[in-house]
Amino acid sequence: MNVDLLAKRQPDFDNLRRAVLRQGPPGSVPFFELGAEPAIIGKVLGERVPLDYHIWGYPRTADLVAGVQTVQMFVEFYRKMGYDFVPMYALFNLPRARAETPDNEGEGWTDGIRVWQDETTGPIQSWEDFEKYHWPKPEETDYSGLEFLNAIVPEGMKICANLLGILDNTTWLMGFQTFYYALYDQPDLVEAVMDKVTELSVGATEHVVTIDNVEMVLIVDEMGYNKGTVLKPDMLRKYVYPRHRHLVDITHEAGKLFILHSCGNLTAIMDEVIEAERFDAKHSFEDAIMPVEEVYRRWGDRTSVLGGVDMDILARGTEEQVRKRVRQILDVCGQAGTGFCLGSGNSITNYIPVENYLAMLDEGHRWNREHFGTT
Repeated sequence: MNVDLLAKRQPDFDNLRRAVLRQGPPGSVPFFELGAEPAIIGKVLGERVPLDYHIWGYPRTADLVAGVQTVQMFVEFYRKMGYDFVPMYALFNLPRARAETPDNEGEGWTDGIRVWQDETTGPIQSWEDFEKYHWPKPEETDYSGLEFLNAIVPEGMKICANLLGILDNTTWLMGFQTFYYALYDQPDLVEAVMDKVTELSVGATEHVVTIDNVEMVLIVDEMGYNKGTVLKPDMLRKYVYPRHRHLVDITHEAGKLFILHSCGNLTAIMDEVIEAERFDAKHSFEDAIMPVEEVYRRWGDRTSVLGGVDMDILARGTEEQVRKRVRQILDVCGQAGTGFCLGSGNSITNYIPVENYLAMLDEGHRWNREHFGTT
């Protein structure tokens, strides 16, 4: 496995920008990930990640030393794996209901706990809750990881600033059940919560695009599930598209790339969401919904396509199956040498065998050498 060769390649964010903007001339297919969980980073580097900067993390001042060590490990990992950027979250602290359990491997996140969103409830169930909730100010958003990363990111690499979504944060604050009832019973409350979240998202976007080495902004907003969209299209048009477009416009005005990460089946809305939001690339795909090759054929002339190696294959397949699937995808999506980046269908989770993850990268590296003479 030629992982050492990936570590030796020179990062080239300009090539990634060219691919995402669907510009020529054709070049090697870059790698792209939403992120890798601390367990994977630790296994690859042979050292435990001291602090969780994942989406649930909200680093505290007391974690300063651990935070510095963690960001340094992130840089080492993404540089060694052949990426042209390092992802890092800008986190605004919105306390919400969540469930916890010991991690299935005891090492998935740095504290050995896996957390997930409580679907039944949240801290904002009524207007009274809304008024009592401690809404952080935009200036209280934590950029510490991004700011330190900006100072140490290697030459040729840039930063992708990840933001938690407007729809996601709203449903987390209200709880999914309360949110869906409120869409009909208290739509003004839904709009008020979304306005608060949007205010924080706008403030975060306006700030991160001023950081020198931030060249991409990515929003994580799950608009779908395996059968369709989580809201009716008319509600997405009302509540989501205009808010996303505001963030896209801020990012584009700064000359940066904007990436939409959204899971689920967006087939029914893909044409209109591309037109309404004008993001540069779409991320997160699943073979059971639509293989990434078909996504590329249908929409690759209008937006770039990122990732697509199915999570099930990465998690449960053999190394040979992973390599075969990577080849199948690249033979369709990579031939033009633009408009596509190779990566997982979602993110590199702790239940993916490291060997399969490395096989995906290695096969991408081999394919690029065969087709473009480069890594």
